[in-house]
Amino acid sequence: MASNLEQASEVQRRQEKSEQARQRFLDSIARSTDYDWIMQNIRFGIEYPQQVYLQHGMERTDEQLESQLKQTWWKTVEAAKLYPADDDGRQYKLIAWVAGARARGTVPSTTQDAYVADGGKILWKDLPFFEDALENAWADEANLSKEKWTNLNAFASGLAQVTGMDLMQFGLQTIKATLEEPRLVSSGNVKSQAGHKSVADLLPAAIFWLGRSYSFFKVMLPIIERAIKEGKQPPTGCGSGIAPGELALAGGVTRDGLSLARQRFWRHRLIEIGQHPGEPSGRAEGDRDTTAETAYEYSRRMATWNLNWPIDMKDVPGYEEPIEYKKDGT
Repeated sequence: MASNLEQASEVQRRQEKSEQARQRFLDSIARSTDYDWIMQNIRFGIEYPQQVYLQHGMERTDEQLESQLKQTWWKTVEAAKLYPADDDGRQYKLIAWVAGARARGTVPSTTQDAYVADGGKILWKDLPFFEDALENAWADEANLSKEKWTNLNAFASGLAQVTGMDLMQFGLQTIKATLEEPRLVSSGNVKSQAGHKSVADLLPAAIFWLGRSYSFFKVMLPIIERAIKEGKQPPTGCGSGIAPGELALAGGVTRDGLSLARQRFWRHRLIEIGQHPGEPSGRAEGDRDTTAETAYEYSRRMATWNLNWPIDMKDVPGYEEPIEYKKDGT
């Protein structure tokens, strides 16, 4: 009996210690003076399994390595939420660590087979448990501030752009929430409640995906649409499990995942948002909400995307001839 109580007490103590360590890390991220320490902490999380478990002959358990990886990716995502989207130094340092780890491919071990987990993913080339950390962060979107949500999406879209990783399931969720669901364009002077955010709260995050995914769209959209046209199975991934939102369905988007019709809907939705007059933001006197201007400007940029579209595919639903982009708005 006493032994059982002692074991339960030890488990509770470890849980409390782990939670305290997590909170200390969050507190450290919030203090810019601890920037170098944070990066070293994340770097250690990547280098430790690399050097100790896989190369120096030390026996490891899968449970130990899984715990280490999950902690490292959690720290990385938490840092990404707090590092400003326009702070290229911090954002891209995080991206570089993840991209660098992935580029190592399969790490040889002197004593053990390559580590395989998380549905058959191999360390490092498949980044086991990394997407789990992103999924947990996306599931918490309603509780994140506009700034944290924008920062997180800047990180993920930047990582996809730099590495070519297919993270479109996250991009589509962000764009869907912004452009495909009914919501106020701007909350004006009324602070948005969690779960009831306006387009103005979400648009900056969506713009990162639209801007940084052009090359991905350019490669994958013709492949996807040709497969559909020829009655074949389209490639897996590409956000294939993300169904269209209410507005997109009403606008004629019928397929899950990435499609030309869905991209066309986004552009026309941005035009619609762009016709909404700017309202006071409530942040400072004279400070206006620029959501409408941003949406309209980006709809014009998207209209210039030619995507190297095949001549024999111009009958695909959603195809529009690209136009010349002019900065003066004409």
